[in-house]
Amino acid sequence: ERDRRMGESVSLLDLLKPVALASSLAAFKFWDASTWSPLEYLSWCTVILLGLEILAWLVSNVPKLFGPVILPKRGSHLDVLTTKDIAFICWNKFTTTVFTYHALRYCWYSNTIKWGMDELTILNTVVAFGGLFAVYDFFYHLFHRALHLRSVYKYVHKHHHNQHAPSRGNADAVNVHPFEFICGEYCHLLAIFLVPCHVITAAAFVVLGGVMASLNHTRFNLSVLGLFDVKYHDQHHVVPTVNYGQYVMLWDHLFGTYQEYPHEKLAAAKAR
Repeated sequence: ERDRRMGESVSLLDLLKPVALASSLAAFKFWDASTWSPLEYLSWCTVILLGLEILAWLVSNVPKLFGPVILPKRGSHLDVLTTKDIAFICWNKFTTTVFTYHALRYCWYSNTIKWGMDELTILNTVVAFGGLFAVYDFFYHLFHRALHLRSVYKYVHKHHHNQHAPSRGNADAVNVHPFEFICGEYCHLLAIFLVPCHVITAAAFVVLGGVMASLNHTRFNLSVLGLFDVKYHDQHHVVPTVNYGQYVMLWDHLFGTYQEYPHEKLAAAKAR
């Protein structure tokens, strides 16, 4: 009888282990920072910043494995980052930890964001994924274009255009005025607010957006289905009054601000 009870006791403990683990993980309420301990704040920031560094490394190194054509530098390269550059880069990366929290918090409470795996549909994944990029770039195009107005250009966006031939990937991408960075980041949240989707779609949109923005500031000649192309943004750094979109050129085509990358430059780069 004693052995039987011991057997039941062990089986019950084994059964409760995963429950206890799940309870421990659930105790961390990622959607409510007011409940976090100092260690949890530190852990959150560490995980997000580490993720950014991994993303930055992947963007700068993985394309090299496929031997891509290297785009020629058609403007002066910012060889040495100034103290101001480094300060902006560090601050903007830290700001990403706050944005990520706000994005997750919104997704948790929103009635238009689905979480269940049984709620995945073509509409809230594939269709919504394209919609998120289209909506984001509509607002980003207008914002970016406004930053180029003479009355405000020198106060905000000029800092980013000190680099005429981006090459550092993520570092060059986030080397912008903090005001510009915050507005650009929260345009993602605006898109998620306006486009009903699944949380997996929202997460893929934010992460892939970070990858694409970083690739836009490399010298790799990379293109995806003709929708995303590094050359689009490289052309903007050479001719600042064209190609205002971040990810796709949809709105530049519609608003008449699209400009093709010079074919002769690309041909010369391929010939090397």
